[in-house]
Amino acid sequence: MRTGSIGYSTSTSAALDRRSFLRGAALVSGAAALSACGLSSGDGGTSAPASAGGTAALEADTGTVRVLTFEGYTQPEWLDEYKAKSGVEVVVTTAGSVDEMFAKARTAGNGLDLVQFDLGSIPRYIEAGLLVPFDRSQVANVANISPGLPWEPGLTIDGKLWGLPYNWGTEPLMWNADVVTKAPTSWRVLWDRTFRGKVTLPDDSYIGMPMIGFAWGVKDPYNMNDQDFDTVKKALSDLRPQLKTLTTGFNDAVNLYGAGDCVIGYCQNVSVVNDLTTQGKNFAYGYPDEGTPFWIDNSLLLQGGNRKEVYDYVNATMDKAWQGRFIEASGNAGIISYDDAKAIVAADKLAATEVKNQTGSTFWAKMRPMVPPNRLDDRLALWNEFKAGL
Repeated sequence: MRTGSIGYSTSTSAALDRRSFLRGAALVSGAAALSACGLSSGDGGTSAPASAGGTAALEADTGTVRVLTFEGYTQPEWLDEYKAKSGVEVVVTTAGSVDEMFAKARTAGNGLDLVQFDLGSIPRYIEAGLLVPFDRSQVANVANISPGLPWEPGLTIDGKLWGLPYNWGTEPLMWNADVVTKAPTSWRVLWDRTFRGKVTLPDDSYIGMPMIGFAWGVKDPYNMNDQDFDTVKKALSDLRPQLKTLTTGFNDAVNLYGAGDCVIGYCQNVSVVNDLTTQGKNFAYGYPDEGTPFWIDNSLLLQGGNRKEVYDYVNATMDKAWQGRFIEASGNAGIISYDDAKAIVAADKLAATEVKNQTGSTFWAKMRPMVPPNRLDDRLALWNEFKAGL
């Protein structure tokens, strides 16, 4: 849900319809390691019959892995090196939001093998028949996942494992520190008339509405009743005059803040702040008292993706050296521990990420995990009504 090197966006699958977000959206390597980066070769697993987790026997390799992921989750030069080492071509298509990604997965048919998205979206992909269970024995680098990262419960549904984590992060409050000189402690600052016309948040009902709920005292924004919906509806209506616009991707957010059009808002990924800081701009982020949504993005297999070459690619992306490069290039947290990251990531780059935060004894207690929300039809309808008034 997330971004890294903000400027990279590739869409190579001509069969995908970018905006056909149908009503279905509301349903609930070893051998491929990169020598150029010093990646070690894991065993990646071997072809095997169904595992205890219910996965099927591996299908025949094709020589190509087609990946649907978020902007900045990989870079063309990494994939070129991967192909040179493994002989497997990786074709990447990107999405800028959770909703857009689901739309692309729905309309891709058999054109995709692997998709990377958050824990909370898994049930609707399963309901839509898009995923196949994941065989963790095929990925030796599962051992590199940070011990503190709470990934496995959310990836295990009906006794089956559906993927492995690739990246995690939070969705905090962000602001221009030259304008907002005292760090805000509440989401309600977004409704402060001081910032009328200078606020933005991502155009994504899935991640936007929980924050609104937390801000205005909804007990569980992922499981809302009629009264909760009324609270959120009023809050959205009151927020409308505060907004400059809704952002449609990470580049959009960076450009908007960089131009001075917005000074405060809901941050889809802290690497947006890092990118602005790299440009010499004074931006900051923080975690409001009401709680901050956090996400874990994962590698999951689409129908037809149960192949050794796909597992090998996942294994390569979980190698410590790949993860270190990803963290350094993007400002994301990846999935390795702080100690592992500290050994391979430049100190100044690592300091700008959230990797260090997980070492704090109270950090995870302050986070609110993104989980499957209820009444997706109603949420989408309310969000569209909100957008129509902008």
